[in-house]
Amino acid sequence: RVRVHQISPSQPAAKKTTQSLRIMQVAFFFMVIVSAASGFSPSAAKTRPGTKLQMGLFDGIFGGGGKAKASHILIKGSDSDEKCKGLLMGIYETALDGGDPKQGVPAEALMASFAQYASEFSECPSAKEGGSLGSFGKGQMVPEFDDVAFNAPVGIVHGPIETQFGNHLILITDRN
Repeated sequence: RVRVHQISPSQPAAKKTTQSLRIMQVAFFFMVIVSAASGFSPSAAKTRPGTKLQMGLFDGIFGGGGKAKASHILIKGSDSDEKCKGLLMGIYETALDGGDPKQGVPAEALMASFAQYASEFSECPSAKEGGSLGSFGKGQMVPEFDDVAFNAPVGIVHGPIETQFGNHLILITDRN
């Protein structure tokens, strides 16, 4: 036999439970609104969850965070656009390692593949660091690069992006 105890709304435990539920409802509602407003879609994610790649909750609404962390590959010359496209395909093929692209690319594999290609092909001094530019703020990069670093999705290789220096492939690994 189970006994059911009625709790009066005036009792302290009932008030706390009711307040907690209201807070959770408001938080959930807010998250749904934020997700919809930012255009977030779980099916659009290209990397697997539980990785080092991070994106600030409000990036989609407020235009990105104050700092970004990214790596890049710089290719110079008249055919740099085509070279970047070829490198982009190679980076993802290496990261997939024969896996099913529909399952997404493991973030660690994508970062390792990108670093390998950057070390081998990038014409920037950052090639020595696997293309890593470290952390930087808005306005520290040329406008085309900044636009990608602070507005494009984290964890996807973007490009080719043309700047005055040549064409870039950019992997944003963190933004806050």
